Amino acid sequence: MTSSHRPSIGQQIAADLRAAIQSGKLPPGQTIESERKLVERYGTTKVTVRKVIETLKAEGLLVSEPGSGIRVREIKRLDRLGSRRHLRSQRPAGTSPLEAEAAAQGVHRELILREVISFLPPPGIADLLQITPETPLVVRRHLVTLDGHPAATADSYIPAHLVEGSRIARHEPIPGGVHAELADLLGTPLTGAVEMLVARMPNPDETETLRLPPGTPVVELTRTIHAGDRPVEVTVWLFDASRHRFVYEVPVD
Repeated sequence: MTSSHRPSIGQQIAADLRAAIQSGKLPPGQTIESERKLVERYGTTKVTVRKVIETLKAEGLLVSEPGSGIRVREIKRLDRLGSRRHLRSQRPAGTSPLEAEAAAQGVHRELILREVISFLPPPGIADLLQITPETPLVVRRHLVTLDGHPAATADSYIPAHLVEGSRIARHEPIPGGVHAELADLLGTPLTGAVEMLVARMPNPDETETLRLPPGTPVVELTRTIHAGDRPVEVTVWLFDASRHRFVYEVPVD
């Protein structure tokens, strides 16, 4: 014996709004009907409508800003081309991978150097760099904005003895990124990278730094750069997952 289940009014409102967003009837940036109109159309209460709105905000479909009402979230993603981005032959001279990707996709990118400090390795970083936990590091912390919006943070860890006295160890922006300078200091080219990605929900500090709407996950990417067999830098990126798409070419035989 089976029984049919009729959705509640709140579930029906949520389903109708999701369908309108997914079909494009409510396009990105469009303001949805007012609370009052939704109450009248569905014959329900303000409490029910408000619960629906909060649910769709938590799903990352709607956002609200003072003075602009409730609107469909606009999502413009930057493609991060993981397979080729570190090849200097694939980008204009003197540009970093992110700088080149953003320019090619018509996105204004700004790299803000937040601090440069001396630090002992956090858990896991010493293992990736194959150093002891007592080995001092230079840590360079950045905030990345895309079209004026905070989009990612990047914390780079480099053994201090490799960059002592260089501008990598100073609070100084380095046009084109640190990798060319690091290779010059080492006297050998950088030869490869290993990336590990984890998708998760942000903590409160990360939510504040990246100004994340409710329901927005992040992608934590840990990248280890090698010079030959030696790891020389680890960068821990934290990406607003709604503003990025990760693209990889995978060889198959």
